[in-house]
Amino acid sequence: MRTLILLAWDLGANDEMIANAPAWFNVTRYSVVAKSSTAIAGSADGLKIDIDDLRSMLRALIIDRFKLATHVADQPVSAFTLVADKPKLVKADPAKRTGCRQGVPAGAKDPRVANPILSRVVTCQNMSMSQFAEDLPRLAGGYIHNPVVDATGLEGAWDFTLSFTPVGQAGPNAGAGDAAPLANGAPSASNPTGALSLFDALSKQLGVKLELHKRPLPVLVIDHVEEKPSDN
Repeated sequence: MRTLILLAWDLGANDEMIANAPAWFNVTRYSVVAKSSTAIAGSADGLKIDIDDLRSMLRALIIDRFKLATHVADQPVSAFTLVADKPKLVKADPAKRTGCRQGVPAGAKDPRVANPILSRVVTCQNMSMSQFAEDLPRLAGGYIHNPVVDATGLEGAWDFTLSFTPVGQAGPNAGAGDAAPLANGAPSASNPTGALSLFDALSKQLGVKLELHKRPLPVLVIDHVEEKPSDN
């Protein structure tokens, strides 16, 4: 049930995002078999269903069948803070438009040519570190699911390119949810295949790093849930 709720409410892989769950949440297992209308799925075979539609339907099913009642409250959760290590950043050209986009700058060397496993390449221009921290959950889906706080102390705006391996290809210790933390709280993913986790890429390429710290975040609190689902 914990896995189903993390998926349905888009809470990432952080168990701390669910509070007051009964012990059976991690023990009792379920199979969900369902059909959606073509109006929602977008096609007769349902293969083109949108992930947000899937989450919405799964939430409705869990609430109805398991009599789930919840509320949201701020509680201490392990979340990432962006800090400076040995910064390797270039001051931005203030004339450039602010933002991050996929790919490399025009005329720049593409790291994917030499190492295709670094398939996630992001170019940011005229970005402050606070803007970059705010954008990291969008830029690095799979690695980060909660807001990131900027504590680098780096003022001004910067131009940089970051290349890393998507979490599913970066090795078993690459994801923030299932990795063994290092002393600084961030997981490592050294990989002989040439894969580079987001955490290692930030350190090696930009000279910044992500550390895990406890801070209050909105958490889904379980008020009531039944272990046995109601009949169809």
